[in-house]
Amino acid sequence: MLSKLLARPWAWWFNKVPLSVTLMLLLADGRPLGWAQAGALVLVVLVVCAVGNYGYALNDLYDVDEDLKTGRPNFAVSAGRRRTVLVTAASAVIALVLAWAASGLAGAGLTVLELMLPLAYSIPPVRIKERKWLGVLCDALAAHVYPAALALLAARHLEAGAPSAFVAACVLAWSAAAGLRGILSHQLATADRDVTGGLTTVVHVFGRAPLERFVVFGLLPVEAAGFVGAVAASDTGPALWALGGLYLAWEAYRTLDRRFTVRAFRPEGQPYVPLVEEAFYKAWGPIVIALDAARVDLKYLVVPVLYAILFRMHFEIEARRLAVLRSPSRTAPKPG
Repeated sequence: MLSKLLARPWAWWFNKVPLSVTLMLLLADGRPLGWAQAGALVLVVLVVCAVGNYGYALNDLYDVDEDLKTGRPNFAVSAGRRRTVLVTAASAVIALVLAWAASGLAGAGLTVLELMLPLAYSIPPVRIKERKWLGVLCDALAAHVYPAALALLAARHLEAGAPSAFVAACVLAWSAAAGLRGILSHQLATADRDVTGGLTTVVHVFGRAPLERFVVFGLLPVEAAGFVGAVAASDTGPALWALGGLYLAWEAYRTLDRRFTVRAFRPEGQPYVPLVEEAFYKAWGPIVIALDAARVDLKYLVVPVLYAILFRMHFEIEARRLAVLRSPSRTAPKPG
């Protein structure tokens, strides 16, 4: 039954929700785990789920022909157009109600603007999806900046945290850079399929190599600086800094050891590029931040257990990546 109500749930549950969990835990770090912190976390996650379901269902309504050409699963095809319209409308209403509960009128108003972005992104004749950089910006705002802004509003509205103006600025810079990196990485990885589907993206206009350099040397530093700035200015403790430092050392090791590859830009893989696969946000971040928060309230120790269960796939992926250490003769493929 859920398959008829959820549009590509793996896309938003495993790729969008973990970043919101990471951010909400960071904003709550240093405070006891009470109803305000738990409620804000749950409500923000539910809003992100509802908005994600809305966006993917709406997009699939207008991508039927493109997806049929490329063989990509399409919710509107499997569930039917009428059901997809109903799912889209219901998801929008649920998102608005939950956003109001999480962050009041400000959150509800922000969510109205958020719901307009997929409309502009998907529906002709506007269809920003086909308008190169405008489509990239629209996706980044909808998928990353909005959830981050909602989390900041919810933390203040429910008194689950007290982010300063500096923390808010760092969070928004982090989310904007992460969003742009995410959609550009996606377009780089699907460039050939997009051609088959008749879609021209910025990859086809500017070329693969310049965009990869822009992501690695332009967006990644801003993203990292924004996140580190938010961590430094929040009420974090030694566990986060120590474990975070170990993670950065591990990323450096994987970058230097040619046994490791990355597939974020190219389906066939290429030499490892640090941070682009979001393993910290999706797997280790919530665990590390929850352990750090446990210095104030041991109830936070339940978070790693629940997260490992709900997002088991990310830890299975990490285990497969670690398996390369058992293959000393393996080398990374040459670029290109």
